[in-house]
Parts: sequence; C-alpha cells; structure tokens
Amino acid sequence: MADLETCYRIQRDRIYGYLLRLCSDADLAADLTQDAFLRYASRYGLDHVDVPLIYRIARNLMIDAYRKKKPHSELNEFLMDDRNTPEKEITLKDEFQRTMEALQHLKQEDLEILALISGNQDLGYGDIARILGISEGNVRIRVHRARLRLREILK
Repeated sequence: MADLETCYRIQRDRIYGYLLRLCSDADLAADLTQDAFLRYASRYGLDHVDVPLIYRIARNLMIDAYRKKKPHSELNEFLMDDRNTPEKEITLKDEFQRTMEALQHLKQEDLEILALISGNQDLGYGDIARILGISEGNVRIRVHRARLRLREILK
C-alpha cells in the first residue's frame, strides 16, 4: 500500500466486516474500524502501511471492548442488497442471522480465525499468522477445525 488514505479506502470495509463477524454489533464494529486506522496513523505515520498490523490493532481494540463489556445488538439492515426481492431479503437475513448465531457458539479462537478468513481475499495465511501471532501451519489447522465445528453447529 502506498499510503494510509489509499489503504483506508480499500481496507475499511474488510476490517469492518471482520470486526462485525466477531462482535455482531454494527456500531461497535464501525467505531473500532475508525479507531484502528487512527491508532495506526498516530503510531506509525501515513506514508507506509502494514495491513496485517492494522488488523492486529483492530483485533486488540475488540479484545479491549470485550473486556469492558460484551457487545449485544440486533442486525442492521445495511447488510441487505437493495436489488433483492423482499422474499429473498428475508431468506438472506435469516441465513445470515443463523450463521451469525452459530458463529457465537464457537470458541473465541475459532470465531476469530473464521472472521479473518471470510471476506478477506487480500489476507493470506501468512498475514493472518502475523495478526494472530501464530505460525502459518497453525493457521491452516485452525481454519480447517473451525470450519468443521461451524458445520456441526449449523446442522
């Protein structure tokens, strides 16, 4: 990435999605996304951007937020595509809500790894390993096991 502004435009929705999958609270995810970029800018400057480090900052902010209080809120309508029919929107919302509820039954480490994998095509296993502070091989194993656990919950 060339600079933080460019990175922000490209990565903000991805980081927001990651945080939303972790906490299921749209307002908290939005606040933490902004805070992650602001904290990065204040500590590391605007010139060169390390995307996995921004994810790590966002992750740490989420951990801090959970320590203060566990977030709880309803799903927001912004997740639905305007082009969908009302029936399709209801079906998609139900499926999404079912998946979000299933994710909340996972262990925190499983939830976190799946949140990083889903919707983040720019993050490879090596980047995720850096974010979580584990080996790349361990990331692969955790992803596989977390997906198996999620499938079991969704059955």
